[in-house]
Amino acid sequence: MSKRYGGVRALDGVDFALSGSESHCLIGENGSGKSTLIKIISGAERPDLGAELLIDGRPAPFPSPADAVRRGVQVIYQDLALFPKLTVAENIDFPRDLSRSF
Repeated sequence: MSKRYGGVRALDGVDFALSGSESHCLIGENGSGKSTLIKIISGAERPDLGAELLIDGRPAPFPSPADAVRRGVQVIYQDLALFPKLTVAENIDFPRDLSRSF
């Protein structure tokens, strides 16, 4: 998949595969497209036309992050200041709790 913001190419022909029921960490240099890729996977952003996000071989265009969570996509951000009074387990489970309210 690819993603451009104006004249800036944030992702260019990315092919990324994950296996279910696993935890993954995405690392890389500043400006390498990590945040953009996570935003697309989690439904917060849309890839450029022609890109396809698949889950279990089926197209998974998420209209919102809540839809992504319902399909099993969970993103845990590294900024611990987002919910400082929650435990680690509560921070991990927060998106799932949020999706239940919709």
